[in-house]
Amino acid sequence: MFLIILFSTAIILSSGLTSLVRFFAVKLNIQDYPASPRKNHSLPTPLLGGVAIFLAVLGSLILLFWWNRHLVQSCKLVGEVTSCGTASGWSIVGGILLGAFILTIGGILDDKYNLKPRQQIIWPILAIATVILAGVGQDNITNPLYYVGLSADPLLHLKVWTIHLFGLEITMLTDLFTFIWLFLLIYVTKFLDGLNGLVPGIIVIGALILFVTSLSLGQTLPAVLSLIVAGAYLGFLPFNFFGKIFLGEAGSTLAGFLIGVLAILGPAKISITFLILGIPILDACWVIYERLVKAGKSPFQGDTRHLHFKLLKQGLTSRQTVLLLWLISLLFGLLGIFLQGWEQGILWLALVALMAILIRLTRSPKPKSQNFA
Repeated sequence: MFLIILFSTAIILSSGLTSLVRFFAVKLNIQDYPASPRKNHSLPTPLLGGVAIFLAVLGSLILLFWWNRHLVQSCKLVGEVTSCGTASGWSIVGGILLGAFILTIGGILDDKYNLKPRQQIIWPILAIATVILAGVGQDNITNPLYYVGLSADPLLHLKVWTIHLFGLEITMLTDLFTFIWLFLLIYVTKFLDGLNGLVPGIIVIGALILFVTSLSLGQTLPAVLSLIVAGAYLGFLPFNFFGKIFLGEAGSTLAGFLIGVLAILGPAKISITFLILGIPILDACWVIYERLVKAGKSPFQGDTRHLHFKLLKQGLTSRQTVLLLWLISLLFGLLGIFLQGWEQGILWLALVALMAILIRLTRSPKPKSQNFA
């Protein structure tokens, strides 16, 4: 019952706050104007959607603290395993909230003043450093060589080089992997935010799948956090899907940050998250390659090379493209729950093959007018 109440609270808070934030965004003229080929809307659209999502997450966590303070304080899970390592639950949740707040502030500034890429990048770096210092980190990752008989250890252990600096414990490989993982996902969802409803829908799918995975493993705190994130983005989704408000910089970067942290809080969830966001991740890597090698420009300079824009050029409508990418994320995420070990490895190969097929099919656009409906 508590989970239902918490999920409903996140949805209701997000919906109500989105309407409020939309009103103030219009009043303050913090809007996105259709002034480039990358824009598929015809009228000025309010930004700052990430502010509503952050406040919905914050409000839901306040309810969690009030209802079950012990769950957060101890970070204890059903059974004898804790996903929080040596860090306390307060440290983990506090780090996530502070990191999310940093991204929200940076997002507000970008939505208002249209920051340059070198100014935008500061906020993700600060947010990631915050959660790492709070104790969030990935100590082990799946060893792909194990499943082809080339290694006797199913895990690659990252917590092997630790130094102490100014009273802080820095685990070099763990912290480096965590930084790269979160930075990657932040920019993947930032790049992906080009069509109405695309990012919020995929985050809802991903967070709910991580909720089911965490609950099945007896990991209560990660399950609850996943449910809150799913509810916050689900409450925002209808407004964004119908073009009433955009995520803005805060909402798009928060999406990758939150889903990335949730993936770290427990075993076997990074691989599932990679499957859920596999097409966007591979698309981002391919776009960066094309920008650097083929176009000779900054990888952070926006253009229409992304898969979702190419699908539009093939004649799909905006909503058809969004639904297709939602379906792919849902399918691979669900399969990732049931397939483990070498079977999941085959699923990764299938994901790469699918991306290659999509790149090939969208290479030469059909002579058909785009429909952004």
